[in-house]
Amino acid sequence: MNIEFRGVDVQITDAMKGFIEGKLRRFNRYLREAGEDQVEVIVSVSAVRSRHKDYAGDSKPIVYRVDMHMYLKNVPHGSIHAWEEDTDVFTALDQVLDEIERQLIKLKQRRLEQRRVSARVKEQMHAPEPVAPEERERPLVVEEELVIEKPLSVEDAMVELEQNHAFFLPFVDIDTGNLRIIYRKKGGNFGLINTKCKLM
Repeated sequence: MNIEFRGVDVQITDAMKGFIEGKLRRFNRYLREAGEDQVEVIVSVSAVRSRHKDYAGDSKPIVYRVDMHMYLKNVPHGSIHAWEEDTDVFTALDQVLDEIERQLIKLKQRRLEQRRVSARVKEQMHAPEPVAPEERERPLVVEEELVIEKPLSVEDAMVELEQNHAFFLPFVDIDTGNLRIIYRKKGGNFGLINTKCKLM
């Protein structure tokens, strides 16, 4: 982590630097993903005379303003800023560092949520299409029993095919005893298959 200190009408003492550096070390757990070498912090401390007198009414106290900018260079929207004012510089520093920590936590939560959403979207994109239970259990070939009630002539078979609105009808030819299949053709006429299998 690279830390830059700037003082405006204030000398940044070693005690102040040590205080800031010590507090920033506790942020390491939030910064592991970003990479500590990719984090830049600028701490600016300025001092101005208050416009109001202190409680005793004797003098206008000095107010310290602390601004802290943290840049996470390889994190999208990884710029954090906080500021505080107080008559005690260490109180102002402490409050600013607390605010920076709050923002770091929110940033981490936001990134975790984005990751979760992204993972869900990827999962949905690569998930196989759900198959209805009846389709999953449906076999490729369904065996059915052929029931032939009585032998028919070709003309009777054609009439029965018409009445049942079927596409094909297997029947036993009344004249030959062979298994035959009559079926509809696209042109509206009928086809007839002779299997030469004798059933009678």
